Amino acid sequence: MSAPPTPGFTSAALVDWALRFAGEEIRPDAARQLDLILLDTLACALGATREGNAALVMRVVERLGGAPLCTLPGSRLRTSLPLATLATGTLIRDLDLNDTYYGPRQSGHPSEIIGAALAAAEIAGASGADLRRAIRLGYEVYGRLLDLADPGSAWDHVSVAGIATAVMTGWLLRLPPAALAHAVDLAATHSATLGEVRSGRVSGAKSVASSMVSHTAAMLTLLAAEGLTGPGAALAGERGFARLVLDGADIARLVAMEGPDRLLSVGLKPFPGFSLGQGPMMAAVRLRQQTDVAASRAIRLAVADTGRARMRVSPGPGQVPQTAEEADHSLHVLVALALLDGEVSQHQIEARRWRDPDVAGLIARLEIAIDPALTPVRDLPCRLEATGPDGRVVSVSLPATPGSPQNPLSRQEVEVKFLRYSADVLPPARQRDLLGLLETLETAPGVGPLLACLACP
Repeated sequence: MSAPPTPGFTSAALVDWALRFAGEEIRPDAARQLDLILLDTLACALGATREGNAALVMRVVERLGGAPLCTLPGSRLRTSLPLATLATGTLIRDLDLNDTYYGPRQSGHPSEIIGAALAAAEIAGASGADLRRAIRLGYEVYGRLLDLADPGSAWDHVSVAGIATAVMTGWLLRLPPAALAHAVDLAATHSATLGEVRSGRVSGAKSVASSMVSHTAAMLTLLAAEGLTGPGAALAGERGFARLVLDGADIARLVAMEGPDRLLSVGLKPFPGFSLGQGPMMAAVRLRQQTDVAASRAIRLAVADTGRARMRVSPGPGQVPQTAEEADHSLHVLVALALLDGEVSQHQIEARRWRDPDVAGLIARLEIAIDPALTPVRDLPCRLEATGPDGRVVSVSLPATPGSPQNPLSRQEVEVKFLRYSADVLPPARQRDLLGLLETLETAPGVGPLLACLACP
């Protein structure tokens, strides 16, 4: 391991930069993207209120209670800042439908920290403009940290969520700079998450990984506000975050990076499932329209050479998943569902559709391989082809994954996604009200009406 990076760098320097960044005017392109991200994130949260690990977390939060300060989407419950951060973050993540940051070194899902922003904004009585600025700040810290991270790290990418959450919530709660620096140091000390959370037979731990980190960071931020201090060398010390979790990266670069807002490198998912599967699912929907999949002699999928691809193309849990978490991280399952049903939805995953004989039979015939010719790998290109009984090959190629920054979803597509996934929770009139409140959020004096609209009618 290399020498400790920039040992003189402290959280005070990060806080000084963050306060300046949060005070900047948001550029129009970033503002449009921020609005889409928030709408998409609320769609994901509302769509997850009835089933799965999010419902489990909500039951535990209800039993724990907590000061009734914060609204939970799709629920009548109100609870404390840390518990609201945990519950809402899990709701956002549970369907594996939320956003992806496509960084030059690592990817992640920054929308999972928005639960903390909503809760802190409600407690602070923040304006709509402040909520938007806080989310922009949280995304920037999250993305910059991932830009420093080693792609081969043994630590999961959610390890950066704690620092991002502390900076974001501390700014919303208007902590003095010294207290906010302690919140950052405390969060950095307690955020590391094992990469095993997303490896092999994926467990339910994946759906709470980020929200647990943010929950802890939110609690630590409240403690810092009361005077709890953190280790001053937590970021750059000999045993600090940069040396251990960022594998020796020079964390001083965190405040020196240039370029457009990191949220402009965020993509939104059209389908539930991990980001690598978005392109293959869309290719499967299109291939199904061009050929008789059931009559095909062979079906082959080629994907770009990424770390996630190497984890998912080999035979193993992905071909015979045991849990919903394994299924939505299985290229075999996701492609087979799209080929047979023309879509992939949370209802198929919840119903264990992958166990049906027709899906299992197609998975057995599906060949998946890495094609080094598919570049650039950051765009996650793919090619899906089927060979018919007469030997004719029908192929669908996607140079960039649907919903990625290079192939983004439109405002209309995101609204359709919101209406679809919130339909079981909000009546049409409430859906329209929520869309209207989001459109005027920048000028809203408070976030109360927005959060009240999110609550269960």
